[in-house]
Amino acid sequence: MKPNNLWRAIIFNWPVKVFSLVLAIGIYLVVNYATLDQRKVDIPLQVVLPGGYEATSTILDSVTLVIRTDARHIGMIDPSVLTATADFSSVDSEGAHSVPILLSAPPSFFDVEVSFSTDPEVIRIYFARIATSPTAQDDPGGVGQ
Repeated sequence: MKPNNLWRAIIFNWPVKVFSLVLAIGIYLVVNYATLDQRKVDIPLQVVLPGGYEATSTILDSVTLVIRTDARHIGMIDPSVLTATADFSSVDSEGAHSVPILLSAPPSFFDVEVSFSTDPEVIRIYFARIATSPTAQDDPGGVGQ
């Protein structure tokens, strides 16, 4: 085939060819994502609090874990082996602070295509400095006695 004939074959009925390609990609995506299943489970949340500060707002004790994977693998995933952690140990001032919720999973999940997310994804807590009360040892003159 000459290069000129090849070019004519490519551009002949090009709208139909482009439509067929888009349709094939669309069908592939629908089939791939139609087999995904979703499962929601509550798991405990471990919150690491900073030293010298106390939480004055409510601290969640659990979060909703959203598991997305192929429908045939959804029942094999044990959510109790996952841990959710919110680490506020770097807080160094009073006020509201937000951190993302971090998920830890054992390596056995990495041979299955699975995605995990939490609801909420970020936790926000208001911290206040812990008030220290003076003791008799701190009062050198004995005025507090």
